[in-house]
Amino acid sequence: MNFLKINGAHGEGGGQIVRSAITLSCITNQPIHLENIRKNRKNGGLKPQHLTAIKILQKISNAKVIGNKLGSTELKFIPGEIKNSELIEDVKTAGSIALILQVLIPAVSISKKKLSLIVKGGTDVLWSPTMNYTNYVLKEAYSRIGITFDLKITKRGYFPKGGGEIKLEVYPANVKSINFSKRKIQKLKLKCTFSKIPISVIKENVKKIEEEIKKNNFEIDVEIKEEEAIDSGASILIYSIEDNSIFG
Repeated sequence: MNFLKINGAHGEGGGQIVRSAITLSCITNQPIHLENIRKNRKNGGLKPQHLTAIKILQKISNAKVIGNKLGSTELKFIPGEIKNSELIEDVKTAGSIALILQVLIPAVSISKKKLSLIVKGGTDVLWSPTMNYTNYVLKEAYSRIGITFDLKITKRGYFPKGGGEIKLEVYPANVKSINFSKRKIQKLKLKCTFSKIPISVIKENVKKIEEEIKKNNFEIDVEIKEEEAIDSGASILIYSIEDNSIFG
């Protein structure tokens, strides 16, 4: 079999190489052989969120996979044909749901298929986009290139236990080119979600951010919302959606 060999230690040597590689493998129907997975990370190899993304993509594309186990530094992924799917999955840790969706949404949509998915795990965790970022910024950017999805955050999940849950619907794409070269941002939105932290602490920190933004001559709309989770945690998204730019 003609595998495309990919060195996972290239560049930053992190998990994004894995996610991009298996996504493009499915879209192009190209078998890949990943080596040195997450070589430049303190604890290398595949982590729970990588395993979940690979497992889901394996199911929906009828792929053959070798090396999909915790800590593995080598993976062979042989894609099949992507089909319409309805799935329920659980990362079982606070592993990032947002990073899993980075794999699934383009692979399914660009292949002109549908996906209905419920995933449990981490919704707002370190070193990852938050679910609000996915729902407000990424969703808008994708929609402008013809990739559409609906996302509902049913429960927040923070480190270390996770326990968050989202519901996702992905639709077939009609891909087109876009241009984001004319940024004219003057008005921003701030969304803050939190759990098990005193509201006074949240408001104090949000107020500091709001004042700093206004010093730089921006307008800002602020929304603070308490959403129950297993662990304490908080996240903030600052974003702007305009005709010729998307910022987050």
